[in-house]
Order: sequence, then structure tokens, then C-alpha cells
Amino acid sequence: MTQREPQGGAGWRHPIATFAGLIVAYYAVPIGLRSNAGFFIGLAFTAAALVVLGWAITGQVRRQLRGGTEVALQSLVTLIELVVVVFAYGFFTLERADPGQVADLDTRTDALYFTATTMTTVGYGDIHAEGQFARAMVLVQLCFNVVFVGALATIVSGEIRNRTTR
Repeated sequence: MTQREPQGGAGWRHPIATFAGLIVAYYAVPIGLRSNAGFFIGLAFTAAALVVLGWAITGQVRRQLRGGTEVALQSLVTLIELVVVVFAYGFFTLERADPGQVADLDTRTDALYFTATTMTTVGYGDIHAEGQFARAMVLVQLCFNVVFVGALATIVSGEIRNRTTR
């Protein structure tokens, strides 16, 4: 038996509230360490969060491939929101610990903007990776986007096809 989606967009309250909470937390979490310790703490947090997100996304893909359960689009949106915030945190922490790694990245908003332009492959060029570590981190994000976000996009498009044929 499949679960029915709540009427009137009620199912979207959770991802919207999650996004709002993530943004508040992103701006509220202090990043005061401008040392090697701060850099490694931020790097460890970013790496751990990406492993967890990769695991969660892989789980969603497996459930979809098995066809036994309906994948909620809202949970997929929430995972994308988490990916954006985790990478933004990583880029901001990197720039704070080693200024000059990402050109013109001065604020947390700059980090969100840079992450979103990288994720969407728009890449305006005003904020860009200059240091080798930042470029490596961008490569990680691009690979993460291709593998995991691409898988999520496939699931979403399949779910939309399934719903339209019902």
C-alpha cells in the first residue's frame, strides 16, 4: 500500500521548515577559529557530513530501484538542501582558515552563492576557487553533484513519470 500525499501542499511544509532551520543554523553556528585547528575541524565536519549525505542518497536510490516503496519528493529536496548547506559551510570554513583560497568569498552568503552557482553549473566567475585546496574541494562538489544529485534528479523524474501515468 502506498502512502498518499497530503492535500494542499502540506507535504512541502517539512522541507521548507528544514531549509529555514538549516539557513538559521548555518548563519548562527560560530566559526571563530582562524587556525589550522579550525581548518581541520571544518574539513572533518564537511567530509563526515558528505559521507552521511552520500549514504542517505544511496539509500533513496536503492529504495527506488527496488520499486517497493514510493520515494517522497520532499525527502529528496531536503537532501539537496543539506548538500548545499554542507558545501557552503566547507567553503566558508576553508576561506576563513586560509584566506585567498576562494576569490571574493567574504561572507556566509558568498559561500551559499558560490555553492549554488557551482551546483547548478552556472558559474558566474565572480567568486571562484583560486587555491589548490579550494579547487580540489570544487572538484569534490562537482563529482558529488554528478553522482548523487544526478541520481536524485533521475529519481525525481521517474517519480513524476509514475505519478502522471497513475
